[in-house]
Amino acid sequence: MRNGRFRVVDTLLLLVVFAWHTFPGLYAEDWSRFRGPRGNGSSSDKQVPTEWSDSKNIKWKLRLPGAGFSSPIVVGERIFVTSFSGSRNRVKRQLVCVDRQTGVAAWTKVVDGVSDGGDRGASNHGQASHTPVSDGERVYAMFGSSGVIAFDLSGKQLWKQDLGNERAARFGTASSPILHRDHLIVTAGAESESIRALDKKTGKEVWKTEAGSLSGTYSTPLIV
Repeated sequence: MRNGRFRVVDTLLLLVVFAWHTFPGLYAEDWSRFRGPRGNGSSSDKQVPTEWSDSKNIKWKLRLPGAGFSSPIVVGERIFVTSFSGSRNRVKRQLVCVDRQTGVAAWTKVVDGVSDGGDRGASNHGQASHTPVSDGERVYAMFGSSGVIAFDLSGKQLWKQDLGNERAARFGTASSPILHRDHLIVTAGAESESIRALDKKTGKEVWKTEAGSLSGTYSTPLIV
């Protein structure tokens, strides 16, 4: 019952965000990462809708392959979001690409792996909690101990990088990757107690900093 409840809530949450970003003429910039282009939840869009119902300001609806806790990102005419399904011992995670105008899923990529869920009744947390990030040419999806994967916008996998598989924190793993110039920055606190910079084109590690104090963190890095 819990899985079903999360699935419905996440699908409806996605629709509200979609309505905002597909409202005719109101978007001014892509929402390409967790908390938007500046990482602070702000947008330059004006006159956005503030009311919704089953019919008001809803352009389309889409049921996802499973539950999820990540935020959708918007890249041009594409929307990307993650979800998960399966059992604790065989979790399937999905990266879904959606046409922002029609609500049709253009493609879905499935990543097999083990559970990154938390304990003490929080087994659903951390399975698909990392918000993807995009540079407009590629989309990067982080799935905890299943690694971080780069795809082009047509869904072709470009590279995959392992981040470690140490035990996840109480509520799983949730830090979202960010981009800075040619680097993809990931906080792999739960996976390997580290922060890493990867070459965004190849996935090769550029640098790694040990960060044992971050083993239980869920925050996303911010460059200032």
